[in-house]
Amino acid sequence: MVWAKRWKTYRYLINMNLLIHCLKTLIKTVQLIFCLTLFISCKESQLPFNLGSNETDPIPPKQGVKGKIIYKEGTFDSKGNLLTNGTMIGVSRKIYFYELAGLKEVELDGNAFIGNIHTEVVDSTKSDKNGTYVGTLKPGIYSVVIEENNRLYSHVTDDGLLLPVQVFKDSVTTLNVYIDYNAQYSE
Repeated sequence: MVWAKRWKTYRYLINMNLLIHCLKTLIKTVQLIFCLTLFISCKESQLPFNLGSNETDPIPPKQGVKGKIIYKEGTFDSKGNLLTNGTMIGVSRKIYFYELAGLKEVELDGNAFIGNIHTEVVDSTKSDKNGTYVGTLKPGIYSVVIEENNRLYSHVTDDGLLLPVQVFKDSVTTLNVYIDYNAQYSE
């Protein structure tokens, strides 16, 4: 009789141990499924990085310009660091290289956009989905203009020039372009 009670107790403990082990495994599986579902359901723009693409990095030219096109919205400090909820992500855009242009050679289209530019387009390229671009150009100074929602966008320097970039012989100039008409900067 004593052995029967002990056997019953051992069987009970073995079953409880097996049940606890099964519950731990189930909890780990549910956590894994939740994490995977959360990651998969995120839009790429909600992630703090761009997912890798099938595109390879463009081969830099022997002479010209390269860099990233970065879209910014939200509130940033004077150094460009994001202060509040917002976005700062590389984007795919058409990039035009114009003969150097200033405010005298353009018609503004309200706010941050340009209506017409009265200098010639020298070349154009397109950034990949991560914002990386390259362009082969002859030595000289060019204005960089971005096509943003079928409108033209560029920064204007203190000298009144549309975002200038200088290309030197047998050299590649790096220029990151920020599309920041939806960004605010605080001091």
